[in-house]
Amino acid sequence: MWRILFGGFVLFTVALAAQNKPKLTKVKTAPVITYGNSDSITEYEMKIYDYFLASDQLEGRNLPSRGFDTAALYVASHLAEWGLKPGGSLTGTNGPLQPYLMPFELVSKTVIAGESKASLTRPAGGRGGGGGGRGRGGNGPRTTSFEYGKDWTVVAGGRGAPPLEALEVSGNLAFVGNGYVIKKTNIDPFQGVDVKGKIVVVAGLPAELAGQLGAQGGRGGGRGAPNPLGEPCTDFMTPEEAAAKNGAIAVVTLQSFQQLAGGNGGGFGGGRGGGLNGPAYTVPMFKVTPACPVVPAISAGVAMTNDIFQGEKKNGAEIFYGAGSNAKQDSFELTSEKKLSLKIAVKSESNHAENVVGILEGGDPVKKNEFVVISAHLDHIGLSAPLPDGHNVNNGADDDGSGSTALLALARAYSEGAAKGMRPARSIIFLWNAGEEKGLWGSQYFAEFPFVDLSKVVANLNIDMIGRTKTPDLKDPDKTHVLVEQGEVLLVGPNISSDELERTIETVNDGYQKLKLNHFYDATKPDKDHDNLGPEPNGQRIFYRSDHYNFAKVGIPIVFFTTGLHPDYHRPTDTPDKIDYKEMMIVSKTVSAVGWVLANQEGRPALNKTLPEQLMKDMKSAKDQGWGKITPVLKPLPGEPF
Repeated sequence: MWRILFGGFVLFTVALAAQNKPKLTKVKTAPVITYGNSDSITEYEMKIYDYFLASDQLEGRNLPSRGFDTAALYVASHLAEWGLKPGGSLTGTNGPLQPYLMPFELVSKTVIAGESKASLTRPAGGRGGGGGGRGRGGNGPRTTSFEYGKDWTVVAGGRGAPPLEALEVSGNLAFVGNGYVIKKTNIDPFQGVDVKGKIVVVAGLPAELAGQLGAQGGRGGGRGAPNPLGEPCTDFMTPEEAAAKNGAIAVVTLQSFQQLAGGNGGGFGGGRGGGLNGPAYTVPMFKVTPACPVVPAISAGVAMTNDIFQGEKKNGAEIFYGAGSNAKQDSFELTSEKKLSLKIAVKSESNHAENVVGILEGGDPVKKNEFVVISAHLDHIGLSAPLPDGHNVNNGADDDGSGSTALLALARAYSEGAAKGMRPARSIIFLWNAGEEKGLWGSQYFAEFPFVDLSKVVANLNIDMIGRTKTPDLKDPDKTHVLVEQGEVLLVGPNISSDELERTIETVNDGYQKLKLNHFYDATKPDKDHDNLGPEPNGQRIFYRSDHYNFAKVGIPIVFFTTGLHPDYHRPTDTPDKIDYKEMMIVSKTVSAVGWVLANQEGRPALNKTLPEQLMKDMKSAKDQGWGKITPVLKPLPGEPF
């Protein structure tokens, strides 16, 4: 049976469903009078928080940015005012707010365009210059130089490629088709070609990958999308991986049709700036060991492509169009007198990020050492090209201003309730994650370097986009979007993760707000009733796309509350005037009540015995990489706000 304590005042027993009943039979309870202080959450309170977090002055809360730092201080100031225990830096802090900030370092590595060089030396004779490079050499060997950002650029951080690092190499060339070695079809374009010490040139993709990208409009499979070729280094090898295995020193990838269409006729848009939101950053503490070694890679434009294949058995145009049609192209070594030299100069820049963490200590002397983590992400995507009216701020009122607002309301309600004697048995961690939009950074940092024992975390309740519902005037051309009616909420994860958590949610909901619980996204494989709107075969894969997933990867039962996607998603039109604050209030009260029950019940929800294959692989990977080892929170980083 479950026992639920209401601040020491109410104790009652809930009978579990009989063993011969279906697995998810709802728990029957006596009428519930209160779920802690959940009833104190109001629409007006949420409107105040969301209008601030989604204001133009915060400039879209990109990470890192002054706007994000301001949002973090705003949250921390409320936590301090409400008397919640800080969960951030414990030493070296400045002022009363920094202790609520859990910092982690960011590093940006960018190519120094003016110092990065590429040149091709080839035998005398034939045409020179390649239509874009600068040729020299008279009657002897000709050397053509290519401009970084116009004729070539670096490939880093994707498709099995390494992170951006400085490089200086020179070598002969070999063409190896699309460069993919695929075990199940016995395809190995490196077979019979000597690439040791050479730079390999590749063009195109295997048909399976090209088909997946085409079906998804070039967007890929989203976070967690399975590769149709299988597991890297086991079932297949990328060009960079296969090149390393065969002794090559670098890879040159030819631009595709799509890249040319978006790249201003074969250029790369200059390749120098980081756009309106600054340079791209990574988290250096996330040291993921590659599945197998890789070599550096660059991408070649039209001019470099033409020069590389000038005088060869196939010219640049033939290689390019063959790749575009996914035709099999035979591998061959290029003229032995032809040599490509590459120099990539790189500069590094450090910055900071911060999760915001507040803790309400539990009232039970034993259970207070266990935790319920309730989370939302505080960042959004920053600035963009202006709309016709000049507005260029991606306000993120729903994504995830709504979740961050809900979490503020929960923190206030719980702290106020505790002051009135309604303190849960277990402790509650309120976690505003940074960098969800960059790749679930903040939740990964919390799960990889936790300051508490993760085995003591009974569940994660994640809130992301709970602010929009269908309206009569809503027009959405994207048929893959699912948006709820008012009084409805999408649950993601409890059926996948923990049936016991699902039962708790249903029981609480039946006795309280009585939302319609929609499990459309509560699946990892689309079928006729679950996530079947997205490009086949992978659907939208929402289960893998918010911060709850990093908790799932360390074996914690999870549920993700959302109201769905809409045409303002990731656009400057996601503004606070469009939010359904009544819906936010209802969902927030439900999350608060579920958190209250989880923090007070005698037992804790167990993981399902059978979990999705992808999740099991990711859980193993997290374990192998040492996630979950208790780690002291860093001292404040340079530039961190206070």
